[in-house]
Amino acid sequence: MKRWIFLLLAAVVGVSYGKEPVQIFENDYYNSLKVRYAKEKYKAVMVDDGIPAPSFQRSIVDFAIGLLGIQYRFGGESIWGMDCSAFVQKVYAMAGIDLPRTARYQAKYGMYVSRENLQPGDLLFFRTYARFPSHVGIYIGEGKMIHASSAGKRIMISDIDKDFYLRNFLFAKRLFLYDPEEIIGEDEK
Repeated sequence: MKRWIFLLLAAVVGVSYGKEPVQIFENDYYNSLKVRYAKEKYKAVMVDDGIPAPSFQRSIVDFAIGLLGIQYRFGGESIWGMDCSAFVQKVYAMAGIDLPRTARYQAKYGMYVSRENLQPGDLLFFRTYARFPSHVGIYIGEGKMIHASSAGKRIMISDIDKDFYLRNFLFAKRLFLYDPEEIIGEDEK
């Protein structure tokens, strides 16, 4: 199964997203880029840094809040109980984005963002029981994330500045909004 990360930009000129069109115009810097991957990354950054945030990011938070209170269950993938990565996978699937099942593999997608530049919808990765990313949450703004918490035994909202999360924070990622495997052709690898 192909892993789609979401093709937000169908063309350089722009696309419409529901009722909100997103316009990206060509410029000298964009035209100087020779590799298709670099051009797509540039377009993704232009959209991700846009104000206001694309409706896609706002809908991620809305979908996530709709699952508040579901019981935590390690390895669970249903409304009867789910773990952190299943929660993130489910939320992004509701927005039409197919992510891998585990936090470790979800962490391979997107671009790194600093804690100072977090936007709602960004993914936050933590180490808990392993050195690799073993916990993931969705940033919802104002220093808070929504996640399936094993300690809280449910999907809940937590403050990312709590000592536990500060000590175990690895990095944050914003999805590129396209499929990197589709962008990189065989001749560009």
